[in-house]
Amino acid sequence: MKDFDLEEELTAAMFDRSRQEPPRSYDADDLIATVRQRRLRHLQAGAAAAVVLVALGAGFVSQAGHDRGSAPAGVPIAPSAGTDSSAPPPVAPSSPAPSTSPARTTNTLFLSALRYQNPATRSKVDPAEVSALFTDESTYQRIWGADSRGVTCGAVVDGVLAAGGILLYQGTERLDRVPSLHLDAAGKVTDLTCATVAGDGKAGDPTVSGFYGGLVAATKSGDSTAITTLGEQFVTEHLRSAQGPTAGTCSFTAPPFWLADDPSSGTLTHGWTVNLDGPNGFPIDIDENAKISRSCGG
Repeated sequence: MKDFDLEEELTAAMFDRSRQEPPRSYDADDLIATVRQRRLRHLQAGAAAAVVLVALGAGFVSQAGHDRGSAPAGVPIAPSAGTDSSAPPPVAPSSPAPSTSPARTTNTLFLSALRYQNPATRSKVDPAEVSALFTDESTYQRIWGADSRGVTCGAVVDGVLAAGGILLYQGTERLDRVPSLHLDAAGKVTDLTCATVAGDGKAGDPTVSGFYGGLVAATKSGDSTAITTLGEQFVTEHLRSAQGPTAGTCSFTAPPFWLADDPSSGTLTHGWTVNLDGPNGFPIDIDENAKISRSCGG
């Protein structure tokens, strides 16, 4: 038999077979109903298995309770031997308080005292912020007290010059009392002591205390001509021509108080960071003639 004869015989046989067994037909409704019934039976079987597992688990718990000598239902279970029922639950260790730099503590504390002692700016002082500078509430109450004068050695002051040590001023005159802060490792205040020293009223940087202390004194006295006089005495002509009557004050013509800190450089022209009325300072440069030659970036 040749190949084409075999192919014809197979083709004829397959045709006859397909005519004898036609493909099955499906009823869509019957098919959906069958699937639903099978799903329902599976769900019922799963629920029954879950009930069995719960029952078995309850049996294990009950058995374990009897093994420990547990009381019947409704009776409180006594603590097992070696367990202290009065012991408090374990508490996660608290993270240490973030440390604060000594310079920041010093500036914030004395700036807050200056603000609090001035009725016009007292409302700007946040008692919670000040209290957070101290190690505890009792230290805060002992040093800050009711009027913040404990910070400034019992006196109302207009300025603080923190150049190595802390110097207190009323106007341009330096007080004869010097505060000393004691801080812990986290930069919080543990104590403040005051020492009495003999002073001639000229200690500290004469340009800083003379100009800014003089502005405060002039404001208190109401002497409007003093601002011009102070500018001529302590500010260079170039800076006065560039910034006008507010030269050296960053537009604060009548600062209610002043705070000078952070002397830098030992050269003839050295920089200070001066704070008059706010949390941010601005730098000034003092030239070889002891005059303010730059301030407020100008």
